[in-house]
This record gives sequence, C-alpha cells and structure tokens, in this order.
Amino acid sequence: MSLFQKLFEILCQEDWKFDFDKKNEIIKLEIPGINTRFHVFLLVDEKQESLLCNTYIKQKVPHSKRLEVCDFMNRANYELANGNFEMDIDNGEIRYRTFLDLADTEPSKDQIQNIVWTGIQGFDSYYRGLIKLVYWDYSAEDAMAYCTEEDS
Repeated sequence: MSLFQKLFEILCQEDWKFDFDKKNEIIKLEIPGINTRFHVFLLVDEKQESLLCNTYIKQKVPHSKRLEVCDFMNRANYELANGNFEMDIDNGEIRYRTFLDLADTEPSKDQIQNIVWTGIQGFDSYYRGLIKLVYWDYSAEDAMAYCTEEDS
C-alpha cells in the first residue's frame, strides 16, 4: 500500500473531513484552532518516503511588515523543538512546517495526528503575537513577549 493510500485510510478511519488531490498526493484539511482557522496541506513524497505538513492561515502579511515578521518568526523558531515558521517574502503567506520521515515504515494513526496537531498548536501558540505585530504595531520582541505571558 502506498503512503498516500495509508494516510487516506487513516484519515477516513478517524472521520477527519478532508479534500484530496490524488494525482499530486496532497490532502487538504481545515481545522479550527483556539485563535483562528488553520488550513493544512499534507504532502506525500513516495520516493523519499516522507510526509510534509504545511499549516497556514488565509491572512497575508502586508509588505511593510514582512521584515519585522521575519524577525518574529526567527525568535519563535529558535524556541521551537518541532516544526518551524516560514514566510513567502513575495506574497506574505506564513506557514508552519512539520515533517515525518517514513523510510521503511508506514505511518501510524498517532503519527498522523501528531504531525497535524503539532502544526496547529505551534502556529496557534504564536498567532496572537503575530497579529499584534502586524495590526497593532508591536515590535517582534514585544510580540514574542506577548506570546509567552501567562495571561495574554
């Protein structure tokens, strides 16, 4: 069974709602977080035996804020144990990327849940600081501090 078929089977068994592009081996999910709705692409690479999970939001970072957001993401990435933030500097799209190496093995239900939820929770943890930076004129440093405050 291919990795894509196995992933498809697990998501169906768990009653996840998703769309898919079998030709390009991409599964698309929309999942509510605490602070916003997240869009998830699961990309299967059969040749490399891997699964890439990109979690993103619909909002784009305005051009005038992109360098400050890069600073914020660098600060966040330094603290992260699993996954990382990335931004397309040309269009302002931000995503949180997680990766699963599946060489010589099939993904388990727990691994699939973990790769998706790591992206959602990781992004959600920093989302409010990101919004403060983009729309409320916080600096990258202040936005990071906001993310780590106990009662923010």
